[in-house]
Amino acid sequence: MKKTRIWSLATCAIVVSLNAQATSVSYSHQYEDVAKTHTDEIGVSHHLSIGPKISAALKFEPNEEKNGEAGIAFHDERWHETKLKLSYPLAAADHLTLEPGVSWARKQDSYKYKPFIKFKYKALTALTLTSRYRYEISDYAYKPTRKKHRVDIGVNTTFHHVGIGYQYTYYHGDSALYDHSRHDYEQAITVAYPVTHAFAPYLELTNESVSKSSDRRQTEFEVGFKYTF
Repeated sequence: MKKTRIWSLATCAIVVSLNAQATSVSYSHQYEDVAKTHTDEIGVSHHLSIGPKISAALKFEPNEEKNGEAGIAFHDERWHETKLKLSYPLAAADHLTLEPGVSWARKQDSYKYKPFIKFKYKALTALTLTSRYRYEISDYAYKPTRKKHRVDIGVNTTFHHVGIGYQYTYYHGDSALYDHSRHDYEQAITVAYPVTHAFAPYLELTNESVSKSSDRRQTEFEVGFKYTF
């Protein structure tokens, strides 16, 4: 699919969502310091006052250079992934929210199905604890289907209007994920500052593995914003 058609699709998705009273639009740019890859993502989301949360996103990456190196940021970008997500928050008890859902992703050579359940507990006025379990099924075109379990544990707080979050993620799969083992992990720190009531830029740093056959790790830098209507 040509880049112009992809960007047209993204624009149409935003317009349609806005007409349907979408709550927010977002943009982010990611850079991995070892793999040297750049990724851009644009998304739209809508949360009914009483009902489901719906979101969609498109990811783009620059084409590789002729020498095989990662492409240059914002240059000759191509479609990389389409993501859709549907969830339904439920008030399970005082300060506790239960959110079952499912996400779907499409890449050039695979489909991914990810049912999940998320728990959110507001411990204090400025302190929130979260946990999520997600079962990921990757259906490839020319390779065996792969499955893995993902568990997220996070804490978020606010200090002088600055949002600070930490998340630990653990993976267990049916094939090698990291350093020839079926286990992997990530750690992420997020800092966000609401410039206005609607506009909130953020910075996120993630420590992640580089490949399934090495113990080498890298930092992923992500900058972006979310605009709420």
